Amino acid sequence: MAEHAAAPEVRRRVGDTLLDLGVTLLCWAWFVGGFLLIFSWAYLLVWLLARDRQGGFQRLNHHFFRVFFLLLTASARRHKLSIDPRLATIRGAVVVCNHLSYLDPLFLVALFPRHRTIVKTRFFSTPIFGAMIARSGYLPATGEGRHASLFLQGMESMSAYLASGGNLFIFPEGTRSRDGRLGPFHPGALKIARMCRAPIYVLRLSGSDRLFTPGRFLFNAHLANTIAVDLLGRLEADGDKPAGVAELDRRLRQVFSGQSPRE
Repeated sequence: MAEHAAAPEVRRRVGDTLLDLGVTLLCWAWFVGGFLLIFSWAYLLVWLLARDRQGGFQRLNHHFFRVFFLLLTASARRHKLSIDPRLATIRGAVVVCNHLSYLDPLFLVALFPRHRTIVKTRFFSTPIFGAMIARSGYLPATGEGRHASLFLQGMESMSAYLASGGNLFIFPEGTRSRDGRLGPFHPGALKIARMCRAPIYVLRLSGSDRLFTPGRFLFNAHLANTIAVDLLGRLEADGDKPAGVAELDRRLRQVFSGQSPRE
């Protein structure tokens, strides 16, 4: 009797695992096949013909990952997306967000057509991928070593880029949170906002770690879940104002905690 009672549970677990595996393979098929068969030609055309190569690469990145998330939500139907409609109005800003999963930067690329971000320096040495992120205007995390010139070029052009309506998104924790709580903030995002006199928009992302859990290869496609991105608030970081980086850090934590930051 016990064996008969356990059979439905075993079948459910097998079904869940097969769904997780199928969705994971579909996503990897898009990463490899979608790039090689479709987008590689588009990147080549932008490189050869576009006047604004960096902007063209950013838009292609944006569309590539929009398709990725459309495939993901279409195949993992128990996962829903909830996007704050106000995000579409963000222009010329430093966007900071909490970090839960490897999917988070891909998600923000899919949200913002014109974007830059900071990427771990070692990725710039990766064949093909390193060249693509460099051509997209992304910045290495450190301004030292062989990629120092790339970092300096990005920083020197950042004010003009933000003034033209582009966004820089950063995860100020610098790494993924394993328990959902905010870790220490690196001051880079706040320093850039002050230097460029750009507003800071604060986003909260939730649910991405339930879909793609740190330390797990397969997507959790079988789970019921909502991936949400909400706009929590805006901070001014005018370099002429007395508020320093430490004060901006305090205000940023207030916004993340749901408090109204005091000027």
